[in-house]
Formats: sequence, structure tokens, C-alpha cells
Amino acid sequence: MESTIHVVFCSDGNYIEYLATSLASVYHNNLENDIHFHVFSYDVSEDQLAKIRAQAGNISVYKIDDADLEKYDGQSSLAHINKSTYIRLLVPRLLPEHINRFVYLDVDTLCFSSLAALQAINIDHVVCAVVTDNSAEINRKNSLRIGMNDSRYFNAGFLYINRSAWLAHEVERKTQDILRERKGQLKYLDQDALNIVLENHVVFIDKKWNLLYTLLNEEQQQNFIYHPESVPVIMHFTGGRKPWYREHQGTGQHLYLFYRNFTVWRDVPLRSFSGRMRATDYRVYARTALKKGHFLEALRYYSGYLKKKVTK
Repeated sequence: MESTIHVVFCSDGNYIEYLATSLASVYHNNLENDIHFHVFSYDVSEDQLAKIRAQAGNISVYKIDDADLEKYDGQSSLAHINKSTYIRLLVPRLLPEHINRFVYLDVDTLCFSSLAALQAINIDHVVCAVVTDNSAEINRKNSLRIGMNDSRYFNAGFLYINRSAWLAHEVERKTQDILRERKGQLKYLDQDALNIVLENHVVFIDKKWNLLYTLLNEEQQQNFIYHPESVPVIMHFTGGRKPWYREHQGTGQHLYLFYRNFTVWRDVPLRSFSGRMRATDYRVYARTALKKGHFLEALRYYSGYLKKKVTK
């Protein structure tokens, strides 16, 4: 078995800073491992790519052509999902031929420990190893929604992929076909399509490999890092409220900023979430500010919540 662990990230120019931060977290928690990073980029400037190449680690950069992603235009109505999310479908076809096992990670992830144990997971007879997406009940509902027989529904932000099996199963073509045939019907787009295509062709592994931040309650979100038994290998900051927005304060943001400190974006001010905030976001931030005793801030967020509700 090859000793190198291949880790793949995909991004466009809007998300490259977040990719760099996630990559830094993998690198600094795997200094004893032979990690080869593969960064697939779409619409990323040469200046940004040079910054990625200069980052610590063995990093290969690949450019995706417009033609490869044209077919995905207009698929998403979710504000935090853009066309670059579909690059992961192309990766097994585009990677160097000698690579047969690799880890795909979304850019809104942070790594907190070694990936070495992945190599002991047997994926010889499946397309990939995956982690369930949500609670058993919500996963069952998602499976029913898209017509699956298996009640287990996985999150596609982490995939440990058997490349030869992926190619043999024609995952890219089948996923594209489903996205085209069921356009407007799939709530979670290529994640839904991948669940359909890969039903009975995956092995489910422990949640520590892709723990969804949104599954934690508020206390767990703030305190998980202080309890070793609660710290996952990969934390996935799902949903619209990302740690890179200045409004989303707390432990998640502190950890994000720690790893961002190892990138050239360390001194770049955090962006505001205000332009993307929904009524529910204002309500969450109002409640958080109130618990901290920040009454004026809570009032400002609650006012935003009311305005969104009135204009909805």
C-alpha cells in the first residue's frame, strides 16, 4: 500500500483563503505523515495560486477549464453553494494515474489530528468511505426524498475515494445525468445525486472523520476542543454561518483564525456575513449576543431579524 496520503481540495477565487486555512490545519496535524495536497482551482488568479504554492506542504495545483463546469450553471439556489462544488466530480478523472486512493475535503473543514488511520480502512470493494450527514431520522427523510432504499444518507464534504472503482462505476457521468434529469428537484444538488449513484457502493465510517458542526448544541460548539474525547479528526462547518465571517464569533472562529495564521491571509480582515444573512441568522446572533450580555448588539441583530421577517 502506498504510504503517501493524497488530500484533495477544490475552490474558486472566492474560497481560496478558506482552502488555504483548511490545508494548513491538515498539514500541521500530519507532520509525521507523507501528505501530498492536490488543489483543483477554477477562476483563481495567478497571484492567489502563487500564494497557495508558497504555503508549507507538498502541494500540486491544477486548473479547471470553464468548459468542464459549464454544464452546472444555474444548479444551485443556496447562497453558500457555488459552481466550484462540482469540481469534486471531475477529480478522479484528472488526478495523476498512479494515485488510486485519496481524501476529498470541503474547504469549510478543519483537521485536528492525524489522517494515518484512514489507510487501515478497507475500501477495496467499494467506491468510497463516507460519514452520515445528520441524525438518523433526518437521514431517513433525505433518503426517502430522493428515492433511496438505504436509510443512510452521507455528507459529501468528506470522501475517502477508491479512484479505480469511481471510474469503473462512472460516477461522474451518472451524477451529471441525475443532475440534468432532476434539475430543480434535488435540494442538496450533487450531494443528493452522489447518494443516489453510490447507494450500496460505500462504507460508512465513524463520524469523527466528518463531524458536522451544526449537529452540536451551542455548549458543545464552544467547548468541544477542551475535551479530547470530543475532538474529531475533521470538523465540518456546515451551513451558511461559517467561522470566516466576523459575526460568527466563538471557538470555531478562534480555531479557524489559529490555522489561518499559517497562511498569507493571516492579516486580512474577516468578511461580514450581513449581505447573506437570513432571518434565522439574525435571530441566532441576537440570542448569542444576549447570552453574552451584549444587549445593544443583541438589539441590533433582533431588529435585523424583524426587518427580514416583515420583508419576507
